[in-house]
Amino acid sequence: MPHKIIQVKNLVKNYGNFQAVKGISFDVNEGEIFGLLGPNGAGKSTTLEIIETLREKTSGEVLVDGMNLDKDANEIKKSLEYNCSHRVITLV
Repeated sequence: MPHKIIQVKNLVKNYGNFQAVKGISFDVNEGEIFGLLGPNGAGKSTTLEIIETLREKTSGEVLVDGMNLDKDANEIKKSLEYNCSHRVITLV
C-alpha cells in the first residue's frame, strides 16, 4: 500500500464572508507528482500556503508525512523544501 505523504481532508479557508477554499480533500502518495489545477481565485495558492504552514486554515485536517498541521507545524516547516519559481514542495 502506498505511503500517503500529504493528506488533506475537508480543508476550508474563509476570508470574512469569502470562502477561498471550499472543503477540498485529497491525498498525495510518496513518489507521486501532484498538481492543483483551476482558474484564478480557485484557492490553489491558498491551499499550498496552508500545507506549507504559511497561512492559517479555517477548518479541516492536514497531515504531512503523518504530522498534523495543528500540532506539528514547526516540524512540518522543517521537513519541507519549497521552490517558489516553480511552486514545488519537496519533503526532505
